[in-house]
Amino acid sequence: MAVNRISLNGRLTTWQEAELDPSKLLGANWVYTTINTFGYKPLALKDKLRYAAESCKVLFGTRPQCGVEEIAVEIRNLLYFGLYPEGGNTVNLYFIPSASGTLDRLILHEATTPYEGLALQTIRPRATIANYEIPFEKHLTAVSRTAARYTDNYAASRGYTIALRANRAGHLLSSGDNPLFAMRGRALLTTPLGAGARPSTERDMMFRVAELAGLRVIEEPLHIDDVEHYDEMMLFTPVGIQSIDSVGEIKYVNIYATVLSKFLGSLEL
Repeated sequence: MAVNRISLNGRLTTWQEAELDPSKLLGANWVYTTINTFGYKPLALKDKLRYAAESCKVLFGTRPQCGVEEIAVEIRNLLYFGLYPEGGNTVNLYFIPSASGTLDRLILHEATTPYEGLALQTIRPRATIANYEIPFEKHLTAVSRTAARYTDNYAASRGYTIALRANRAGHLLSSGDNPLFAMRGRALLTTPLGAGARPSTERDMMFRVAELAGLRVIEEPLHIDDVEHYDEMMLFTPVGIQSIDSVGEIKYVNIYATVLSKFLGSLEL
């Protein structure tokens, strides 16, 4: 059975030993990233840290003072000594500004998965659409994560699995903090960064597998009014590709999500 371990500034400890109240995270401002692991090895860690560091620089004026190998060891120690299964796990890495102007780093186990690295997720969610704006939408933050949880609860209360986020222009951007994609013929579509999409490791990886699969990538705004004209819709989560079953009453096929997932093993992580 897993134990209540956390990694705080490189030290493996517990909430009690660190005298840290988990509820304090609710009122804190932080940048975070979710990292998929397999066999205690973090995947795409270099790219994840690069995006997180850029966000910290923009939002807090400083970058994390830690390296890729250092974080990889901390993640491994958390999972190994925390007695988590050696297969698939995701962890959340938080960078939290301190009173001294430095960044505390906190690593928490998020979930255990049945997947061996990146994969096609077996559950196809039923989606609804929620229109909302968030500040600093180009970054993964306390605000974006809280908003994602709130809107997923909103979706669940109406009989759906997830909510797709649309901005005030009607552009579909994501499900929570996961980038959204659609298929039209053999073209993979996604909203461009200039129309509200967020740069991310997952977005980059989807572009790479689409190229490997021989699909054309078109960056154009996915729009609320066009959902019935798409052949397929999918997400790229930290665990891999997830095909969306439906948006409202509109059903989608699961063809290219399956095709794209076959190339996930070809990615250099």
